[in-house]
Amino acid sequence: MEYQLSDHAAHRAAQRNLMDDEIDFMLQFGFLLHNTGVIFCQLRAKDLPDDLPRNHRYRRLVGSTLVLCKCGHYVVTLYRENRAFHSDSCKVRYNLQKSKLVNCPYCHTEVA
Repeated sequence: MEYQLSDHAAHRAAQRNLMDDEIDFMLQFGFLLHNTGVIFCQLRAKDLPDDLPRNHRYRRLVGSTLVLCKCGHYVVTLYRENRAFHSDSCKVRYNLQKSKLVNCPYCHTEVA
């Protein structure tokens, strides 16, 4: 899948030691949830392929979340928090201030 990282997401990926291949893996196998005008992509333990070895480095990604714009080609931010996906799935639509929005280069819409 073709995607682009925002400056913020690239900074967070560097802080959290996430490589491009790990983000690709999360996008391929992660659970997608459309909510609040963005797409949450979280890698859960049950989403891992059965043939993935027990000691593979991708297993450390369980609980990581990518936040993508509504077209799914622009990664806005990412974080690691095992319990965050429950709160993400319960979020309601809210009004964002214009100063916090970023234009998606793919769908040309404003995202958080």
